[in-house]
Amino acid sequence: MMQIKSIQLFSTMILFFLGQGLYAQNTYKVQGLLSSQEQSVPFATVFIKAIADSSIVKVGISDSIGRFSVTAVPPGDYFLEASMVGLKRYFSESFKLTNANIDMGEIVMSSNEELDAIEIVKIRPIIQVYPDKMVFNVENTLNATGSNGFDLLRKAPGVIIDNSNNIILEGKSGVQIYINDKASVLAGDDLVNFLKSLQATDIDNIEIITQPSSKFDAAGNAGIINIILRKDKRLGTNGTVQVGYERGVNDRYNGSLSVNNRTKKTNIYGTYSTNQGKHRTFLLFDRTQQGYQYISESYITSLLNNHSSKLGFDWFLNDKNTIGILATGNFFNNGSLSDTKTEIGPAGETADQILTADNITDGRNIQFSGNLNYKFTDTLGHELSMDADYGIYDRTASSFQPNVYTDPNGSVLTENNFRMETPTNIQIITAKIDYAQYALKGKLSFGGKFSSVNTINNFEYYHVINQVDSLDATRSNNFNYKETIGAAYVNYAKQFGPKWNLQVGLRYEHTIAKGDLITTQGASNDTVDLNYPQLFPSGGLTWTPSMKHIWSLTFSRRISRPNYQTLNPFQTQLDELSYRQGNPTLQPSYANNVRLSHTFKYRFNTAVSYSYVQDYFAQVTDTLGFAQNFISTINVADEQTINLTVSLPFQIKPWWSVFVNVSAFHTSYLANDVKFVPVSRFTGSLYASNTFLLPAGFRLEVSGWFSTPSIWGGTYLVSSMGSLDVAVEKKFFKDRLSLRVAGSDLFFTSFWEADLQFGGLYIDGSGGWESRKIAVSLSYNFGNTEVKKARDRKTGLEDEKNRTGGQ
Repeated sequence: MMQIKSIQLFSTMILFFLGQGLYAQNTYKVQGLLSSQEQSVPFATVFIKAIADSSIVKVGISDSIGRFSVTAVPPGDYFLEASMVGLKRYFSESFKLTNANIDMGEIVMSSNEELDAIEIVKIRPIIQVYPDKMVFNVENTLNATGSNGFDLLRKAPGVIIDNSNNIILEGKSGVQIYINDKASVLAGDDLVNFLKSLQATDIDNIEIITQPSSKFDAAGNAGIINIILRKDKRLGTNGTVQVGYERGVNDRYNGSLSVNNRTKKTNIYGTYSTNQGKHRTFLLFDRTQQGYQYISESYITSLLNNHSSKLGFDWFLNDKNTIGILATGNFFNNGSLSDTKTEIGPAGETADQILTADNITDGRNIQFSGNLNYKFTDTLGHELSMDADYGIYDRTASSFQPNVYTDPNGSVLTENNFRMETPTNIQIITAKIDYAQYALKGKLSFGGKFSSVNTINNFEYYHVINQVDSLDATRSNNFNYKETIGAAYVNYAKQFGPKWNLQVGLRYEHTIAKGDLITTQGASNDTVDLNYPQLFPSGGLTWTPSMKHIWSLTFSRRISRPNYQTLNPFQTQLDELSYRQGNPTLQPSYANNVRLSHTFKYRFNTAVSYSYVQDYFAQVTDTLGFAQNFISTINVADEQTINLTVSLPFQIKPWWSVFVNVSAFHTSYLANDVKFVPVSRFTGSLYASNTFLLPAGFRLEVSGWFSTPSIWGGTYLVSSMGSLDVAVEKKFFKDRLSLRVAGSDLFFTSFWEADLQFGGLYIDGSGGWESRKIAVSLSYNFGNTEVKKARDRKTGLEDEKNRTGGQ
């Protein structure tokens, strides 16, 4: 491994110094960044004109994030002109090209509209649509008030959360979650709990990337959802303090504090947030198997005691070099109390016995991660970034579950009690390097990444008799799982004239994973042994025939790997009749995705995509014997999805702006399992938001989402669901103090209903959470809030497009 790293670093440095001479000629480059109202200005026209007669010497176009680079400009005296529909033409001061390139820095273009209209568009829109991604700006959606990170995903356009908290994007599961450009190693309930520990005030925006390039990890069949945490970029010292309250079925409280101190050389920032209270969910199932019917009701109350913190430091050595360090910590309580009652009897007849199972769970989760990063950028287009990360995740959980059978009159028939101890420890080490430079008349990028995840899972099962614990060695185990992934990629982007852009990439990933299941008796029960190298090509072609139209065609191959808990082959009993079991034979699934999109006037976006997933895996519910059922994850089918998405941001009145996102997709599953019933379904989803600027400084937001009947996990047929949200905001004291009141899921329509047939098992189910709630939030901005942002904020670690992994 050290030899590989040395070769990578050596080749990087050779190409770095080689690139210094690629542009050593008697022409120069003029570069910079175009922005307007704190937003980038993509695909604007940039003219380099001669001072003598204003003749055009060279022409360029800004890229998708507003950056431009006009090359091969001969020595002389010039000025720059920038042109964009809807914005005033920009004319720079004169400059001279003699013996060096020129960086114009950030150029701010003004609107053509009147002053009142300018004040309206200063607000960053809730949704921004780009050819390759969609950005959900959390800060400017009032309905984010009182929400956590997981709740916000429900509000994001094109995103659906199913009845098992799985994330579906454009009709496809297998979404990879990123935090600040870094892939999360957590999955399942661990990931859900972490996202719930994040408050809306911690999050700046959510990027929905359906077709990632080769620079990203290949994991995630449906693409990437990148959650960008807030980081203040203003000079001076400033911060925000926030407190909030929300009421659904239970009361919850939240608060946060963020402080930032930024100079031209350093940036120190820190945040802390907390969420306290209770949260309730419910599950209702009507299950029929072997001629018997089991009707169960479960109500789970979770105890919230979540704390999240972050402390970071950036050191700008000069205009080319930046060093950063970041530490994050999260603590959350995973205690809960569930009440489950199951009526049992012959199908269609009165129940002859009732099972009551009340589960009490207590435990805590602790996460810590540290990051060290370095970034180099120069005016010749050379970029070098390095990241090293270490993280630990420690979870302890203890559950006690009594199972009491009674007759319809309440007389006890039998009683079986048990207790489980399930601690988990995860250690993560990652290191990566990325390099880019102008070469071969385009932009060449390459890099490598190494990651190692080591998990230790213990499971102790006790029978509780007369309040005395007795260890059941046949049902207890230790499962140790280690996964190592080595990756390398190359990516090339080139612009052909003013209308065509090409990007092609290839990523190589080699996964080695091994898991050993050892019972407390010392016998090895099962072994997970995986070793698979794979290539993942990706590419995109963009055509801009005019200033009003952008066409984009993209392709990518991606992978979804099973997480360690899914591979754990031992049984975790949920109650006397139900349990969960891992599957050590589970194979990864592979997806081939192609997407054609069209953008009109840089605002209206239409896309059609096709995806084929081989060996799609999902949680299924199956029968065991006469009365028992179990949940396991298997490779159930091949999945095929055709999707059409339309995004329409527009302004009806100067005080009324609207965003609409409509998706329609057809999903079909081709069976790989003899018990699997092939299913297909057409599904439509809608997200819409209305923002009103009202008199006296009030701002009103009405938003909502709706999904027609769909398929979950290839097995459950889910009924339609949706939500309507309303929020209002008022600011005081020169906009320093903000009061927000929000109502979510006003008509309580976001709960799910579904039915299943798998082999001889039939289930009708439904479930939900405290989605109908009211929230109040009060935030205050203190410190130097009026200082203009640093001119170089789009360079170094802060350039989201570079995907450096910096925080």
